[in-house]
Parts: sequence; structure tokens; C-alpha cells
Amino acid sequence: MDESSLLVRRAEELLALIKAQENGELGSGAFDVHPETADLLSRSRVPREQLNYAVPEVLELKQRLARYCVETDDASTPGNVVAGVVDAFLRSKGYPPLS
Repeated sequence: MDESSLLVRRAEELLALIKAQENGELGSGAFDVHPETADLLSRSRVPREQLNYAVPEVLELKQRLARYCVETDDASTPGNVVAGVVDAFLRSKGYPPLS
């Protein structure tokens, strides 16, 4: 299995875990969100900043996220999913937050 397939599978696992945590359910799976990250994601008023990286247009990520937010009236979940996935990826590669 190539590295991109593994990353996609990990992202799907994280999405399921984050949704379960937001719903107050106990997450299942091999991956656990770091406790500090889980605490941040559970807060409603955490200072945020824009994360801007070039992604393949063919994935239509901006359009799909916008549609999700409109259809579910939920603008916070996509940011939490992105934060959880990127944080987990960086931690797994040995780059935890410095503070």
C-alpha cells in the first residue's frame, strides 16, 4: 500500500474519532488524538488562524467543505478535522508543538 493510501485511511480514522468525540461517544480505532489536541478541539472559543496550503483542485475540498457547512449548519467540524489530522501527522513524524 502506498503512503498516500495510508494517509487517507488515517485521515478517515481521525474523522470518525473526532466526530465520535464531538458527539460525546468513546472513539474506537487504533489511533488516539493527543490529549492536548482533544482538549483544544473540545473548546468552542479557541483562537484560530487560517491555514493555507496548496491542495489538488480536483479534490474540490473548499467547495465540499462549504457545502457540508451549509447543509449541516456546522462550521466548526471541518476546522477541527483538519487540525486533528495535521496535528496527528506532524506528531507521528516527530514534530510536536513546541509550547
